[in-house]
Formats: sequence, structure tokens, C-alpha cells
Amino acid sequence: MEFERLEQVWRSRANTPDQQAQAYLMEQLMHALKARRRGEIQLLAIPVAAMTIFTAIAGRSILVGQTHIGREWGALAMLGVCWMMLAAVLVAGLLARRPPRDGSPVRQTLEALLAANRRARTNYRIFWFSLPVFLVPLVVAVVQLNDVGKTTDRDMVQMLLVFGLALGASVGWNTLRFFRVLKPEQRRLEKLLREYDQ
Repeated sequence: MEFERLEQVWRSRANTPDQQAQAYLMEQLMHALKARRRGEIQLLAIPVAAMTIFTAIAGRSILVGQTHIGREWGALAMLGVCWMMLAAVLVAGLLARRPPRDGSPVRQTLEALLAANRRARTNYRIFWFSLPVFLVPLVVAVVQLNDVGKTTDRDMVQMLLVFGLALGASVGWNTLRFFRVLKPEQRRLEKLLREYDQ
């Protein structure tokens, strides 16, 4: 649902507290909330699937003796950091869930949308905290691959460039989303809640 349209309906004279208008607005808000949750679950499924595949490949490599843990522990540390950050996102999502407070269904829905926005902003902060922690094992893993002869110097430089570009794109995307989507949405929802309480 577009917030501009929601704000126009919210401030229009047709926005009266009768049951029919509240039921329609609540239906629209619930649709927006369900679409957002569905999108969050789908976006979370991508890294979970990728991490599961990478972990299975690493486990198989260790079991068949292709990887020596003592000399190539950097990749395992990198996987560990990724799993910890994924767990932090899941825990933050579970902790953010609150039982609905008393009040009208419209107010509860606005609070639920604001809570979803808060979860997304928390995930952004987790991303920033994890970035420096992730970079160290990444560089160590790439250097270790070169040290054990699995990559050439040229391969190592190319891997570091590709990883740097991917991380740079991720930083750019997350920062753009935070300041262009999440923060304006937070301000609009808080404003709507204040207006609703008046």
C-alpha cells in the first residue's frame, strides 16, 4: 500500500470513525502488513538456503579430507560469523514480536506496521555490526587458500576484488534502503499514530 494514498484517505473528510470505514482501512493495512512479512520471509530464505549449501559443501570437504582445518580455519570462521549474524536477525525478530495492545484494530495494525519497520531497522544495525567482524575471516580465508596452494596470487586478488565489490554493493543497497525507505516510513507511521491518538 502506498503511504501517500493512506495519508490522503486518513486526512480526508471521508475518514470517519464509523465501522465500515475502519473495516476497509484495517483490511488495507493488514494486506500491507502481510505482504511485508511475506517479503521478509522470502528475503530471509535466500541467505538461509545459501548458508546451508555452503555449510554442507564445507562439511563434505572436511569429511573427505580435501580441507585441513588447522591450515584452512578461516573459511569455517567466516561461516560461523555468518550463522551468528543470521541467528541474531532471527532472535531480534522474535524479541520484537509483542502481543497486541488494547485499542482499536486500526491502531493495532499501525503499531504492527511500526514494529515491522523497527525490525527492519534493527536488521540494518546488525548488518553494520557484523560487517567488520565478517571481513577479518574473509581475508584470512582467501589468504589461507593461497597459502595451501588452492589459488594463485592472481586468483586471490580477483577474489578480494569480487568480494569487495559485492560487500560494497550490499553496503550501498542497505544504506539506501535505510534512508530512502525505512526512515521515511517510520516517520509517517509515527505521525499517523499521533494523529490517531488525538
